[in-house]
Amino acid sequence: MEKVKSEVWFDDGDGDEDEDGYDAIVVGSGYGGSVAACRMSVAGIKVCLVEKGRRWESKDFPTDSLKIMSAVRIENRNLGISFGPKDALFQVYEQDDSLAAVACGLGGGSLVNAGVMLPTPIRARRNPKWPKEWERDWEICEASASTTLRIQSVPTKFPNAKVMGEMVGEEFEESCPGPVNLSVNFDIEEQPSSSVKSQGMGNCLGCGNCLTGCPYNAKNSTDKTYLVSAIQAGCTVKTECQVHYIVENLDYTCQKEKRSGRKRRRWLVYFNEIDYVTADFVILSAGVFGTAGILFQSQLRGLKLSERLGSGFSCNGNTVAYLAGSPAPLNAYGLDKNTFSKTPFEERPGPSISSSYTSSLGFTIQSAVLPIAYPYLLFKGITTYGWPPGFWFLHGVIDKLKHMLGPRASNAMILNAMGFDESDGKITFEKDANTICFRPPHDRLLPRKLEAFQKLTKKLGGILFMSRYRSTSVHLLGGCNASPDPSCGVCNPKGQVFDGKSQSSVYQGLYVCDASLVPCCIGINPCLTITTLAEHVSRHLVKDILMHKAKEGTISMDKFVDQRPGSITSMKLDSSLKSMVVFKETMRGYVRGMPCTAYLKLQMNSKTSKNLDGKSSLLGVSHPLLRGKVGGYVVFRALEVDKLHVIDGEVDLCEVDERTPYTQYMHYRLLLAASSGSRYLLEGKKVMNPYLFALYAWRETTTMHVTLKKVVMDNSKEEVVSLKGKLSISIVELLKCLRSLEGNLRGRFICLLVQTFFRTYVSQVPRGSQKDFHQSNFCQNPYPSSNLHRIQTDDGFIISCRQWKSNEKLCRVGGEKKLNPVLLLNGYATESYWLPTEPNDLVRTLLDEGHETWLLQPRLHPSNSSNNFTIEDIGRFDIPAVINMIRNLHGPLVKVHVVAHCVGGLAIHIAIMGGYVSLRPV
Repeated sequence: MEKVKSEVWFDDGDGDEDEDGYDAIVVGSGYGGSVAACRMSVAGIKVCLVEKGRRWESKDFPTDSLKIMSAVRIENRNLGISFGPKDALFQVYEQDDSLAAVACGLGGGSLVNAGVMLPTPIRARRNPKWPKEWERDWEICEASASTTLRIQSVPTKFPNAKVMGEMVGEEFEESCPGPVNLSVNFDIEEQPSSSVKSQGMGNCLGCGNCLTGCPYNAKNSTDKTYLVSAIQAGCTVKTECQVHYIVENLDYTCQKEKRSGRKRRRWLVYFNEIDYVTADFVILSAGVFGTAGILFQSQLRGLKLSERLGSGFSCNGNTVAYLAGSPAPLNAYGLDKNTFSKTPFEERPGPSISSSYTSSLGFTIQSAVLPIAYPYLLFKGITTYGWPPGFWFLHGVIDKLKHMLGPRASNAMILNAMGFDESDGKITFEKDANTICFRPPHDRLLPRKLEAFQKLTKKLGGILFMSRYRSTSVHLLGGCNASPDPSCGVCNPKGQVFDGKSQSSVYQGLYVCDASLVPCCIGINPCLTITTLAEHVSRHLVKDILMHKAKEGTISMDKFVDQRPGSITSMKLDSSLKSMVVFKETMRGYVRGMPCTAYLKLQMNSKTSKNLDGKSSLLGVSHPLLRGKVGGYVVFRALEVDKLHVIDGEVDLCEVDERTPYTQYMHYRLLLAASSGSRYLLEGKKVMNPYLFALYAWRETTTMHVTLKKVVMDNSKEEVVSLKGKLSISIVELLKCLRSLEGNLRGRFICLLVQTFFRTYVSQVPRGSQKDFHQSNFCQNPYPSSNLHRIQTDDGFIISCRQWKSNEKLCRVGGEKKLNPVLLLNGYATESYWLPTEPNDLVRTLLDEGHETWLLQPRLHPSNSSNNFTIEDIGRFDIPAVINMIRNLHGPLVKVHVVAHCVGGLAIHIAIMGGYVSLRPV
């Protein structure tokens, strides 16, 4: 095909870095991922942090009910429905009688939580499941976390804290002697760090809207603490980019990367079915549901994990209630900007949580302020039920009307209870729906918590709205529990993921660093515990990476001398459709007589290995819109029960082959991964020949000849699997394929594809150029050096014969007996034995067996001058001359094997039966 003069490639602006890969990729930016990114970046490691959500500024947080509805995504497993943007700030999961809520954005849960920072209780640290290794440096890591998060105590008692202190009485013991510590700035002038002011941090103004994101930039969330340091040290941050799964980069894939000029890395981190980035270390910190989901999907692609994945799930004994209509001056509604300026600081709601009380029964209750943006009716009858029984729902409607009409709404507040549940919940993965499901743990203290809520209601007055769900949690823990061996957990205490090969072996470079590691319930706000744990894991992580870099010889001292700051980039992959064409293709058929279906997603105009392959540029390549990457999966139940997922696929809809210039090929190359850990290579070609006036055009363009081979790793004793068959696309599936076309260049893509068909079947113009053709471009296994002998026959004609000497080492393998030479005689018109452009031929086969090989080029060969001769002259003069030369070199007793084709066979018969050659040496 003609070489393309101009190519339009999608460039995300960071392509070079992504192609080279990173030392480490951190998935998630909450209390776990931000710590890991910070500590690695400061140590001079090349880090990329990937966050599913967007970057939130203080002005972006919702300030009313309408805005917050657009910032919420709800996934109702009971009804099987989901609505709201996938990267919404609030992610709510409802399943059976349970509700779980998490945050999504650069900063994770620290963006919208209350920022309560309490030390890990002794009861949790004495739990038998708590790893002893964590205790060695726990206090040091906790101090480091407290300093970085700039924890401060609440400077004054706000109204709801005063009321709670007066009304609680003897029911509870105060959990700490002083005020609650928060990661909130109350007086910025006292902060010694200049980075605080440089980030535009403000003071807490006590508006009470912490749970929807601080509108005054006063919260020390991880994006303003750890991530600031990480970016200053060179960390690259990519937002709005979700990681779906990771795949181990085995030797087979690495060889492909070497061919394309990429640096070898351990792991492939996938953003979708097609796009990925490479790294030596992957740190999963996507939250309990996010991390478990990535590991479950990776497991379907061959990652061997502990059977305990998803087990040990805890909701931290969390449940909530809402107290409304109390005559007490709770003042626990968030303030808007208009009301806020008219209210003295001491009379404002204050931070969301400023009081905490722990019962001797083993649970903690905290009062919280309801942000102004929260829809009140959700807490007054829609997701709750009232106590005492009566017209509690009508109360919620009346109270909402009062609030809308202007009069101050009755005093109300949120009650948040935490305690020690059994940590026996379960996270599972639905393969068909591709979603996470969860079952909360048993909570024996739940009746006691509800009873405590009711006692408080009696003292404070009003109506108590209790959750309809058995578990309502914002503090999720576990699922990838840390333990000494894989029989009890998924990771070791350092955060390394077990590979299942032995009781202690782990995947090199794969870590978990978030709340998923916590093997038991904490019983209080777990933010400081998670951050402390991340500090502990990061210490071992940095040592591991630096040792790996030293071993590989890739440590650069320039990194420490001249550090360049990193960046924050929004990576909406959908924007690539401007220069790409994406469509789906479904093909069905039989492979070795067994049913097989391929569900493929093709992304054209994507860079493939051909673009970096110098050999392809010599041959000429098809238009970029006709080349691309392939994702999807193959269903082949006879071979693997689960789906065979495409982890590396390429397609060329108009492949160039200089040997058959009139034929068009659609070449598919798919590397498949199975949940069993096996990998397969599927090579498919649609072959379009310009014969019989395109009579078979439909069949040729819709039928793919496939070969499925099992990829056998080095030193493996597995049996090689090689199956052949055909897959085809029906007219219905073809129409679906056309309908699925996406991208601004889809019209151009169709025109180019039709043009290739026209050139193949109608105009029949050959592709490529003979000037660019050279046999060295195709010789994957070049011949050994050969000698060309000029021989004069008895009639005075000069002929030639090419000699390939045998490999002496191969000759000695079978013993001391030397193999006899072989003489090859071609037919009349073509070369039958020496085929340099083919992957194999008879000459290479004989040489591999250890035979010395001779190829006669008689007087009819094109290299010899034209003359008048007969076939009898070849048998009478040419063959005796070359046999005599072989005997002169090897001695008169040597035996010569003769392999002849067509006219060559007739010539050897003439030589023997005519008496020109003796039977003894042949």
